[in-house]
Amino acid sequence: MNLGLEGKVALVTGGARGLGAGICEAFAKEGANVVINYHSRPEEAEQFALRLENEYGIRALSVYADVSEEKEIMEMFDKIYEEFGTIDIVVNNAYNACNTKGPIEDFDPDAFEKLEKLTLRSALITSRELVKHCKSRHKPGHIVNMSSKSAFLTSSPNHISYIAVKGAMAAITRGLAFECAKDNIYVNAIIPGYAKGSRYDENSEKYNRVIQFLPMGRYAEPEEIADVVVFICSEKACQMNGVLLDVTGGTMSGQM
Repeated sequence: MNLGLEGKVALVTGGARGLGAGICEAFAKEGANVVINYHSRPEEAEQFALRLENEYGIRALSVYADVSEEKEIMEMFDKIYEEFGTIDIVVNNAYNACNTKGPIEDFDPDAFEKLEKLTLRSALITSRELVKHCKSRHKPGHIVNMSSKSAFLTSSPNHISYIAVKGAMAAITRGLAFECAKDNIYVNAIIPGYAKGSRYDENSEKYNRVIQFLPMGRYAEPEEIADVVVFICSEKACQMNGVLLDVTGGTMSGQM
């Protein structure tokens, strides 16, 4: 199926590793140019960009930015425009727990603020910039946010900060979709399941304990989730807007 993404420019925050890297590669396979945002390990990000260019014949740009800081986001967009002249897609994938795990009695407002800036605030800023650019050029655009099953099942103890921001991400997605639909800017969210490389080391006790409760009996390969992200950014998905898409392999049906 031709998804019509050849030559498009897609920014993926937190795109150098794990699920973010899988999303970048899925876009590259479809002929889209990719902007790989990273916050650490610059050599790894640069090598990844070079591999995508060599394997898929697209242009890939690795860009450092702490997306919790507006100034650095704006500098990243300047580099995108300098390199490509335009942008079509933003995937808000960046995440770090920011030491927020714990019971409500141990709630740390400063740690929560860091988490909120890295996820919600950054997503709003990148979305703002994409919308401004697309509206000024009268062109369509796509935004994909990362929510979580925890926002709906709230079955993970001691994760209230995570639940809060991922629930807010779902609300932001719906609100932006409604606001931007008339301008052909599509906003959707993915509810990803447990994917290899994005949570626990495959040799850890936690990894093996979690896998026992997964309905499919295995972790998802990053590309299995990434392919869904790419599809909803295509012209084939023009009636999908404001959707919170379950890509959890069945874990949303339980209370894990």
